[in-house]
Amino acid sequence: MVSFKARILSWLVWFWFKGAWQSAAGLNNRIAKERQHPERVPPKRLYKEFTVEEAKRPGHIADYIVYTVSPKTEAPTRGRILYLHGGGFVFDITPQHWELVAQLARRLNATVTVPIYPLGPETSLMKMYEFVQPLHDELASAPDQTPFWVVGDSAGGTMSLVLTQRAKMAGRQTAQRLVPITPCTDSSLVNPDLHKAALKDPWLDVPGIAEITRLICPKMDTQDPNVSPIYGDLRLPPMLVFAAGLDLLTPDTQKMVEMAKEKGTRVELVYGEGMIHVWPILPIWEGKQAIDKMVEWLDQEK
Repeated sequence: MVSFKARILSWLVWFWFKGAWQSAAGLNNRIAKERQHPERVPPKRLYKEFTVEEAKRPGHIADYIVYTVSPKTEAPTRGRILYLHGGGFVFDITPQHWELVAQLARRLNATVTVPIYPLGPETSLMKMYEFVQPLHDELASAPDQTPFWVVGDSAGGTMSLVLTQRAKMAGRQTAQRLVPITPCTDSSLVNPDLHKAALKDPWLDVPGIAEITRLICPKMDTQDPNVSPIYGDLRLPPMLVFAAGLDLLTPDTQKMVEMAKEKGTRVELVYGEGMIHVWPILPIWEGKQAIDKMVEWLDQEK
């Protein structure tokens, strides 16, 4: 049964956000509004509990910052995580994202690396990958024997898949485990089930997703694996994939999961009945259960 708080949150999300995704103009207006109040730094409470290091990536643009969040403990680190925040490739990291970072660092005694990657439409999709891929590859190939995992929500979930596919194609090392949370796996929007799902999605809509694709990769084929990882190599590390019952992205996520299984990839799909997009990071009972599952699944690696 869907919790009362989740139902209320679903209604509030529809009230505040749905309109922005129903047209190209609405999405662009929302982007312009969000740009007026950028908030990319970790909340102060993180500095009280964790060691937070800030670094600029050498050879990259000036505002490409990477944060590393580590527990203040002498106990050995039990995991290294690359966390890729969502926001449709055009919106900034939020307090909900930082809360997930804190949960993962605290409960897994892990070091969490958080790139504040440059956003579209100012930065193209391929430029984003040019910025983040070296960081991914550096972490994956580090001599440290501590397990390395990649976690990402929404656009970050898409990134987690694409970065892994690109590293694999180049013959480089990848993470031991992936956790894509409600990713966009197919930006071609050709699946009729996606369009049916859009009618009950309280958050996302087809015109907004199509506009983001146009903004960040206007000259690319929407079935290019860099845009839509479902068309790439799905022989991937073990994955824990989260999907939502009220998310228009879910039909393609389910399709990708089945295709990956056919390729021999170990995949566990967690389907949130009655849940909305990125529900595991939301302040609801179901979100807490999802993070419990995430922590338990990643902990199996150690």
